[in-house]
Amino acid sequence: MNVVLLEKVSDKDLEDSIFITGFQGFGMVGYLTSRHLVLELKLKRIGFIRTRYYPETTIYTKETGVVYPFELYYGVVEGKKLLVLINNGTPNVRERTDYAELVAKWVKEKKVSKTILVGGLDPSLKESEDEKYRWVPIGGYQERLNAKLLESRHIIGPLALLMIFMDAYKVPGVALFSYTELYRPDPRASAVAVEVISDLLGFKIDTTRLLEEAKIIESIEAERERMLKSVEMEEAEKKGHPIYL
Repeated sequence: MNVVLLEKVSDKDLEDSIFITGFQGFGMVGYLTSRHLVLELKLKRIGFIRTRYYPETTIYTKETGVVYPFELYYGVVEGKKLLVLINNGTPNVRERTDYAELVAKWVKEKKVSKTILVGGLDPSLKESEDEKYRWVPIGGYQERLNAKLLESRHIIGPLALLMIFMDAYKVPGVALFSYTELYRPDPRASAVAVEVISDLLGFKIDTTRLLEEAKIIESIEAERERMLKSVEMEEAEKKGHPIYL
C-alpha cells in the first residue's frame, strides 16, 4: 500500500496544506463534501492511493476522466493550499487500519498545517432544531468552533480510524459531523459541512450544486412516500378496512 503521485508536486508545494477528506458513511456526507470541494474549487488530481485489495470498479466522467477509488487532489485557492482525498470507494475491511495509518503518516510527513475530516451524524442526537453539526478536535487542535462538541458518543468506521491515527501522529485538525439522513445520500448535510469548511478556510465556497441535488433527491423521496401511502390505502380498501386520515 502506498501513495502514487501522477504529477510533479514537491514536498515544498504540499507543506502547510490543509488536508480534507471523508468517507461514504451516513448520508455519504464525507464523500459528497470532498467531491464538491474538488469540483467547485477546480482542484487538480495529483495522485492516488494504491491498496492491496483494490476495488475492481471505475467510471469515466468529463470532469475528472477515469475515476480511481482513492484520489488525491491539490490546488491553491485564495492563497490557501488545499489537499483533498476523495474516497470514491471504501477500503477493504482487511486493510482499513493500514489505510488510515498510511494517510495520517503521509500527511504528517508532508507537513500539512491542518486536517479537516467530515462525516454524518444521527439527527436523533440533536438538542435543538437550530443545531446543524457537532465536532471533535484532534491532534492537539486549539481553536474553537461555533458548535457543540460530540462528546461521549461512539464514532465508527474508516473515519474513526483516521481520527485515531491523525491524533496519534499529532496532525492538528477537526472532525466535522453534519446531522444527516442516515440511509440515503444527503447533499443538504454536505452543504452544511462545506459552509463550516468555508469559514475555516476564510473564503466562500458555493453550495448551490449540493442544494440543487438535495432538492432532486427530496422530491423523489416525497413522491416515493406518496405512492407507498396510495398503495397502502388501496390494499386496505380491498380488504374492507378503510384508513381515515
